[in-house]
Amino acid sequence: MSIYVEAFKKTDMTDAILVVNRKKLHVNKALLSYHSDYFNTLFNSDFKEKSMPEIEIKDVYFEDFATMLSLINTAPLKPNENRLEEYLKLADRFLLPAVKYHLEQLLLTSNTDNDYKLQLSITYKLNELLEQSLKKLKYPYCYSEFKNFIAQKFFKDLPAADQANVMNRYMDVIGY
Repeated sequence: MSIYVEAFKKTDMTDAILVVNRKKLHVNKALLSYHSDYFNTLFNSDFKEKSMPEIEIKDVYFEDFATMLSLINTAPLKPNENRLEEYLKLADRFLLPAVKYHLEQLLLTSNTDNDYKLQLSITYKLNELLEQSLKKLKYPYCYSEFKNFIAQKFFKDLPAADQANVMNRYMDVIGY
């Protein structure tokens, strides 16, 4: 039995089944509903899924989804550091802020490239990570790195409001 199936095996605490790529994850509706507006709506509104014995989750990789979802359980699976962005995408899609917080804490202590951390912090609204990453670019030591970051296509493609937010946060960090 895989670690993913083992983490989501049927117990007396589970009352729903999520099916991902024909693999079953036994979950607790109340726990998921508490942590996620998406699952709260799915399980408690007048959708057909509410009464279905099994609910299919489409367009996700089983291992990523199971790992991400386990982060709200008492015995979470260890996230693969190379898949953190995928987990963040899923946490956004399934409206799981507690998972995003957990992943942000992992990123804060990881050796991941600072530019990549900046991109993730902006994309997924990870404020603590944004602040930490901007502090690493504090003038006069790394100002040129910040200038290089804001010259990147990623930054230029951001909505103007996000660009302004990053610039304002940077000014706060350097004391302007």
